[in-house]
Amino acid sequence: MKTKTRHAKSHSSHQKENLEQQYTENFMEAIQDGATLKDIHQIPELTMQDVYLYAYDFYQQGRLDDAESLFRFLCVYDFYNPEYVMGLAAVHQLKKSYEKAIELYALTYSLSENDYRPMLYAGQCNLMLRKGDMAKRCFEIVLEKSQDEHLMQKAQAYLVALAELETNEADAPGDNKETSDHD
Repeated sequence: MKTKTRHAKSHSSHQKENLEQQYTENFMEAIQDGATLKDIHQIPELTMQDVYLYAYDFYQQGRLDDAESLFRFLCVYDFYNPEYVMGLAAVHQLKKSYEKAIELYALTYSLSENDYRPMLYAGQCNLMLRKGDMAKRCFEIVLEKSQDEHLMQKAQAYLVALAELETNEADAPGDNKETSDHD
């Protein structure tokens, strides 16, 4: 009787391994075909929207750690949605993790079509990192390519402020050229 039990357990274990291997193969195939975890786990879009609303509310309330957790969840489960990545980038920007925010804004920019908000926000982060030339280029791209008047006005205001700053530095007594070359 013990032999039958061992054989049954061995057979059951072998079936389980086969099922796990098949699941893994199907999972990898789905991912390679462009499926998201949201699709694989059949999470309804309404649920994703609800989670986004919670994440955004936490962001608005300054509960950045909570917002970050939810935006990360959203990004992991639907990495094609640029709004989720932008939300995570905005959290990093408010947390003053500007380099990480810039990386996420770059990803958002690549995922979205004709949305230049990530470029403007990346410019803001570059300003905070004292990378004036990079910030200037971000704002110029917004002006060159965006059709959003409000966004273009913001970019123009940043460019004017940067130009005034450069003028003031050039007019200041002493040799400031060495320090400005490191931006």
